[in-house]
Order: sequence, then structure tokens, then C-alpha cells
Amino acid sequence: MSSLLVLDQKITFLLYLESIDPTLTNTIYFIASGFVYVIPIVLLVMFWRSHRDRIVSMKIFLAALLAWQGLTTVVGDYLYTHYLFRDRPFTGRGIQELFFEQPHKAFPSDHAAVLMVVIVAAFAYRYPKLGYVFLIGGVLSSLARVVIGFHWFGDILAGWLLGAIAVGVIWLFDRPITVAFEWVIKKFSRSYGRR
Repeated sequence: MSSLLVLDQKITFLLYLESIDPTLTNTIYFIASGFVYVIPIVLLVMFWRSHRDRIVSMKIFLAALLAWQGLTTVVGDYLYTHYLFRDRPFTGRGIQELFFEQPHKAFPSDHAAVLMVVIVAAFAYRYPKLGYVFLIGGVLSSLARVVIGFHWFGDILAGWLLGAIAVGVIWLFDRPITVAFEWVIKKFSRSYGRR
């Protein structure tokens, strides 16, 4: 385990930029923190486009919720409770808070997990254009979080893995979830006179 952490630290510090131009720093901060906010906009647009898109957007939302509030929370809490897992890389510079990020509980990256949910789900549900946009944006955003010291590289890898697992769980129960969402939409349509 310690050799993996040493390798993770070496990769992180290869990517980590301690002192860079302020304009470039602001751009990297925006990429690292801002791209994830595209997800709700995309899901809302999908929700109102067509019936199929509505069901898929609900599944992506459910998978993102599972990854973000379920898997990353459980894994992170377990490691911090039992192994006193390491803080974020920026704490090595004496910084107490960086862009609203506290120094503790960096592992795993919930941003990376949620972005990976959208990437995997977009390809799984046959939205390749959306998948490629999020693949590029998600990888850039996740790596930008390493560059500015929000996360260790291993935090990102674990987040990507948990995001893929969350989509796998939703995919495994795809039919019953579809039936449940169809029922909810039908009930909503009847109650409010919509189609």
C-alpha cells in the first residue's frame, strides 16, 4: 500500500504547479471547479427534449447521486475513520482552505466520480457527442484539480472508478429503474395534464 501512495505522490507532484502565472491559475481554477456545473444544465436540457432523453437524464442523475453521495462518501469516510487517510496536497504549502475546499477528505474525488458517471452513461446510452465532450472536459477538469493541489492523482483515479461502478449499478438495474421512471412520468402527466 505504501508503494502505491509513494507512486501516487510522485505522479501528483509531476503535475502539481506550485507557482504559475495568476491568469493561468484562474483559468485552471475555473476548469478544475467550473466544468462540473455543466452537468445540471445538460441534464435539464435532456429532460425537456424527448421522452427517451427524460428517462436517460433521470438515470444519469441517479447514477451521479449514487457516486457522489453514496460511493465516494462511504469509501472516503471508511478510509478516514480507519486509516487517517492523507489531506489534500495544498496543505503541504500551509494553506488552510483553497477555493472553498477544506484540507481533509480528498479521497476519492467526488468531482471526478460525477464527471465519469456522465462520460460512461453518455456512451452506454448512445449519446456519443455528449460522451466525447464530457470525456475531454472531464479529463481536463479532473487533472486540473491535481495541477492546483485540490487532489492527489490517486484521488482522481478512485473517483473515476467509483463513477464507472455507479453507472454499472444503474445499468444492472436498468429495466426496473426504467419501469419506475415511466410510472412516475405517467403519474405526473396525469396529475398535471401533461404528455
